[in-house]
Amino acid sequence: LKCFMFRNFLDEFRKQDTHIKIILFVILFIMIFNVFSYYHEFGYDGQDHKWYIEVLPLDLPTQNDTKEFFSPPLPYLLPSIIDSICDKLVEANLTSINCNIFYGNISQLFQLLMFLIILFCYLKILNLLSENRNYKNLTLILLLLIPVNYKTFVMIRGEPYVSFFFFLILYLLFSIISEDKDINRLDYVLLTLLMAGLGLSRQWGLLLLPGIFLTIFLVSKYKDKEFSKKYTRLVFSSSIFSFPLYFWFYIHLFLNYGSITAFNREPLPFNFLNQSTSFYFDLALADIFTRPIRGFSLENKLFPILYSETWGDYFGYFLITHAKGGLEANYEIVPYLGRVNLFALVPTFLFIFGIFYFFVIFKKLNVNQKIVYSTFLLCVSFMWIGYMWFVIKYPNYSKGDTIKATFILQLIQLLPFFGSIFVIHNLKNKWIFNLIYSVIIFILIYNIPAMISRYLGGYT
Repeated sequence: LKCFMFRNFLDEFRKQDTHIKIILFVILFIMIFNVFSYYHEFGYDGQDHKWYIEVLPLDLPTQNDTKEFFSPPLPYLLPSIIDSICDKLVEANLTSINCNIFYGNISQLFQLLMFLIILFCYLKILNLLSENRNYKNLTLILLLLIPVNYKTFVMIRGEPYVSFFFFLILYLLFSIISEDKDINRLDYVLLTLLMAGLGLSRQWGLLLLPGIFLTIFLVSKYKDKEFSKKYTRLVFSSSIFSFPLYFWFYIHLFLNYGSITAFNREPLPFNFLNQSTSFYFDLALADIFTRPIRGFSLENKLFPILYSETWGDYFGYFLITHAKGGLEANYEIVPYLGRVNLFALVPTFLFIFGIFYFFVIFKKLNVNQKIVYSTFLLCVSFMWIGYMWFVIKYPNYSKGDTIKATFILQLIQLLPFFGSIFVIHNLKNKWIFNLIYSVIIFILIYNIPAMISRYLGGYT
């Protein structure tokens, strides 16, 4: 299977235009650089993720071991096995390497590989949706210019795994739907395992399962009866069989902490008034384009923090060092991040307009496009509703520390599909399209410093 995917990835890469190949090479270089320069403990709650790793692989951590006790174990399994082997080699005086750095780099490289597979799935899904080269190129670039991708995938945590399993599921299902292909046992096995992996990666993965399940009704509406029966059987059976493979962990949370949604702080009863009016509506325009970091007017404001975390580093775990880990503070980068936020208005508006434009153009789409884009919208909707439930139930009025773009990375990674469909269907004039495309390329290039960690050589 690995050889098959590798050959397919190379074939897909060879098909790309020259400028896309160059962009992919640059992105790969940046991600490799980040792996060997970013120490994983600097990530969000990095030490707690480390302590989780050190309890595995033979035990599940408790709340006394780590604040991340509520997280599913799958993302920590590989680093914990590597750490255990490394520790035994060090104890036997067979090596003197630092096991923390070693298992961190191996895990980060593995997550880099997952990102490449996500790109492969992205390209394959684009091929299923359209033969329009401009559409495919624009969608891919809109994905690659988003800095939160690079920040998240260099941290050892669950969200990269959620994206990985999610896009593999989408590619598997959409390839079945678009080709009306016969469904075999391998499809059942793959979908069951991928759904289980999604559930064991992070709680956010559970928010994507309803949208995936509802593809049954989309297929029933737009495909013939015989194929719909086979597809329904596939998704329904895989959902049932995958359930015990991942839900055991949530039963463990319920038995030990009283809730399948246990977290490291006490929840409030759900009430929109848990958060202030400024949380929902204040855009912090005084600082979002000049000082988009914590300590100013963005604190505990939903959209300004999400926006600044998507395009920059509001909390300071990737670009702004805050003099952590023995490093010098580097606040001189802050004005640049303000300009990144300003230029990011272009792709952001494309994403927003694209979602609304989907309803306008819906009748003009072919059957496969209707199913795929409706699935995207369902997944975005369920993800957003679940995330809003979370930030309202667990407010932090002084920091707003549950407002992180990393938590909704999968939602963000779907938005380029909407941004590109808006451009392609509205800008028929080649000159105007080339102008917009050039602006997007410029923003990608301008964002490159925001993709490269400044935690160089830092260590705790």
